[in-house]
Amino acid sequence: MADKEVSQIEMMKIIALFRKEGFKGEYEDFQRVSGTDREFFVVMSNEQGIKALFRASLMLNSVAFQYVLDDKHTFVTKDDEAS
Repeated sequence: MADKEVSQIEMMKIIALFRKEGFKGEYEDFQRVSGTDREFFVVMSNEQGIKALFRASLMLNSVAFQYVLDDKHTFVTKDDEAS
């Protein structure tokens, strides 16, 4: 369940949720939260190139800021884990 890729339909729903909440930026990465199929981690960047991690819940229709990605806070992808 939690290991499957985020589908295009799910991405569209997540983006719609972000827009509804007034967020603007580029969507860098989508990853399913472990143990659930309705919550996702989303990396977004703004026009200054600052990246931030958000947790989006399609179940609760909510978006929550987690932290700014920097030297102390990174986002691990499956590709990063393999190397």
